[in-house]
Amino acid sequence: MIRVNGREHTAVPGPGQCLRTWLREQGYFGVKKGCDAGDCGACTVHLDGRPVHSCILPARRARFRTVTTVEGLAKGDAMHPMQQAFLDAQGFQCGFCTAGMLMTAAALKQQQLADLPAALKGSLCRCTGYRAITDALAGACTVDRGPATGPVGRSLPVPAGPGIVTGTERFTLDVAMPGLLHMKVLRSPHAHAVIRAIDTSAALLLPGVRAVLTYADSPARHFSTATHEDPDDDPADTLVLDRTLRFVGQRVAAVIAESEAKAEAGCAALVVDYGILPAVLSPEEALAPGAPAVHDKQGWAGLADPARNVVADIRGEVGDVAAGLRAADVVHEGSYRSHRIQHAHLETHCAIGWLDEADVLTLRSSTQTPFLTRDTLCRVFDRPRETVRVFCGRIGGGFGGKQEIMVEDIVALAVLKTGQPVKLELTRTEQFSATASRHAMRVRVRAGARRDGTLTALHLDLLSDAGAYANHSWGTLHHGCNESTMLYRCPNKRVDARAVYTNTLPGGAFRGYGLSQTMFAVESAMDELAMQLGMDPIAFRRRNAIGSQDALVAATHGADDVEIGSYGLDQCLDLVEAALTRDAGAAPPSPEWLTGTGIAIGMLDTVPPRGHFADARLSLAADGLFDLAVGTAEFGNGTTTVHRQLAAATLGTGVDRIRILQADTQLVGHDTGAFGSTGTVVAGLATTRAAEALRARICAFAAGKAADGTGCSLQADGVQI
Repeated sequence: MIRVNGREHTAVPGPGQCLRTWLREQGYFGVKKGCDAGDCGACTVHLDGRPVHSCILPARRARFRTVTTVEGLAKGDAMHPMQQAFLDAQGFQCGFCTAGMLMTAAALKQQQLADLPAALKGSLCRCTGYRAITDALAGACTVDRGPATGPVGRSLPVPAGPGIVTGTERFTLDVAMPGLLHMKVLRSPHAHAVIRAIDTSAALLLPGVRAVLTYADSPARHFSTATHEDPDDDPADTLVLDRTLRFVGQRVAAVIAESEAKAEAGCAALVVDYGILPAVLSPEEALAPGAPAVHDKQGWAGLADPARNVVADIRGEVGDVAAGLRAADVVHEGSYRSHRIQHAHLETHCAIGWLDEADVLTLRSSTQTPFLTRDTLCRVFDRPRETVRVFCGRIGGGFGGKQEIMVEDIVALAVLKTGQPVKLELTRTEQFSATASRHAMRVRVRAGARRDGTLTALHLDLLSDAGAYANHSWGTLHHGCNESTMLYRCPNKRVDARAVYTNTLPGGAFRGYGLSQTMFAVESAMDELAMQLGMDPIAFRRRNAIGSQDALVAATHGADDVEIGSYGLDQCLDLVEAALTRDAGAAPPSPEWLTGTGIAIGMLDTVPPRGHFADARLSLAADGLFDLAVGTAEFGNGTTTVHRQLAAATLGTGVDRIRILQADTQLVGHDTGAFGSTGTVVAGLATTRAAEALRARICAFAAGKAADGTGCSLQADGVQI
C-alpha cells in the first residue's frame, strides 16, 4: 500500500519500477519525466514530507509511506502558498518543470532562500533563466491585477497558469488511454552500416510483444524531418526505417509491446547482421578526394552535390573583396568553430497515435508544427488530409527542436500496422544521440578596415556539418550567411559556404537558425579589428553598423527586399555603453573571480522561407463566451495570452471571455507553425482579422442589418499570409 495525497493505493509496483512511472500509472500526471537520472527534478515529490526525485526511487521503497505530488500540495480549495507565489510571479514559461520546482521550493527552509543556486541545484528550468522563479520565491507579483484598463498593454497572467501550478495542465503524454501499446526503438551502434538481415523471431515470441517494425515495413517514400511551408525547401533524404544506417543512434527497428519494459526486452532479443561501411566523421573528411558518400543517390532535388557529400553550396560577392583587403590599413583573419548544442527541452520528443472511430489516423504530439507534420504524414503514407489529424496538448519547450519530425512518422507506422493506440517517448539519452542538434560550423573570417575604423572588406568562408541527413541545412546556411553580413555597411562582401553530409548526428533548427554560429565569428572579428585600430569596440560598431536609412545588402545576392521598419540599434548601444561604464568599477563577486566585459550585436530576419500562413476562427458561443481557434502551438512562447488580448481588444471585451483552442488540424484550415515569432506576428494578425470580421457581424446583427433580414452567423474566419 502507498498513500498518495491522502488516498491509499494497492497497485503493486513492477520489479524495478521507479516511483515516477508508478505514480503516472495511477493518474498523477503532475509528476513529469525529464531525465531518468535524478538530474532535472521535474519528477520531484514529497516522501514523508521530504522532497525526492521519484525517477531514481524504487516505487517499492514508498510502501507504507506517504507521498505528496503537486496535485496534493493544496489544502482544500486554497492553493498552497508556494503555488500562489509562482502564479503571482508567473514563475514558469512552458511549465513542464514547474510541478517539480514547486515541490522542491515548498520544502525549502528560510535559511536556504539565501542561496538559491544551491537550494535549487536539483531542479532545472530550460525556459525562464530562473528570473521568474527567483521572483516567485521572493514573493513578487508581476502580473497586473488592478482595475481593467483594456486587454492590451498590461502584464496579464498566462491562461494555463492555475493548471500549471496545480499539476492539472495536460502536456502531451498526460492522458490515460485504454489498450495503449508502448514502443521502443533499437538504434544503430555504427556510424555507417547496411543491415544484411534482422532476425525478429525471438522478439516476437516474448510475452506482450505485439509487433516488430523493420525497414521491410517502411513506406518507400523519402521525406525530410524538417518542416517548412514548402516541403521542397528541405531535401527529401529520409525513410521511416532505412536499410542503410548513417549515424550512431539511427533507428534500426521498433518493437511495440504491452509495456515499455516488454518493448525493451523485445529490442534486446533482436538479432541484426550489420555490414560495416566506411564513415566520414567531419566535414573536412567528407570533402576529401575519394571520401565515401554518405548518400549514394544522385539527382535528388535540393542537394548541391551528394556524390561529394555537399548538401548546400552558397556563394556570392558584392564589390571586390580582394581590392577591399588591399585598401585596408588593418586586416584580421581568424577561424572560429561552434559546436553542436542540444535544445534540452525538458519534455522529450513524444507522441501517442491511434485510429479514431472514423478511421482517422490521429496523433497527439509534442510538435511546433502540427499542420506541416500532418501534411508530411499524408505524403509518406499516401493518405488524404481528412484522414490524418495532428494536435497538441501543452508542449514542454521547443526552441526549434520540435520543428522536426522525430517520432510522429514511426508512431503512425506502428498504429497503421497494429490498429491500436501506440505511445513513443524518447529518453534523455535518445534526445542527445538520436534527434538533432544545432549545426556545428567552422567559419573563417577575413575583414579589413581603414585607420578611421571604416570597414573595407568582409569575407566569410563557412563549413557547416549537416550530419547524416539534410534537415534544415539549407535554411540555416542561408540565414547564417545573410544577416551576419547584412548587419554591417561594407562595400565589399563575399561568402563561400557549404553544408556537408557526415556520418554523425543530424543538424536541425535551433534558436537563431544558423546565425549564432556566424555572428559569433563576425563579432569576434569586429572586436579584433577594433583592438588592432585602438578603437573602442562600441565606437567601431557605431561607425559600421547599418542605420535606419541604409539598404540591407547581403553578400550572396546584394540588396535585399527586406526593409527596416522601426530602428533601435543606436538606442540599444547607448544603453549597453552606459551600463558597461556604470559597472566598470564594480568589485568582482569574490577575490577568486576574474570579470570581463564585451559587446556583440546581431540581427535576425525571421521571415521563414516561402512565407508563413495562418488561419484563425472566432465565434460567439451560446454561453456568451467567444471561442477562438488558432493553429499555432503553445510551448511557453506566450501566444495563448497574446491571441486572447488581440481578440478581446478588437471585440471590446475582457480576456476572460475569450476561450482559446489551438494547435489542432481539425480546428482551422492551416498554420505553418510556431517558430520565428510567427505565432504572434502572423497568426496574431489572423486572429485580429477574425475578430474584426466577427465584430462587424455582431454590430450588423444588433442593428438589424443582417443580409437575410433575420440574422447572421456569428462566426468569422481570419487568414494571414
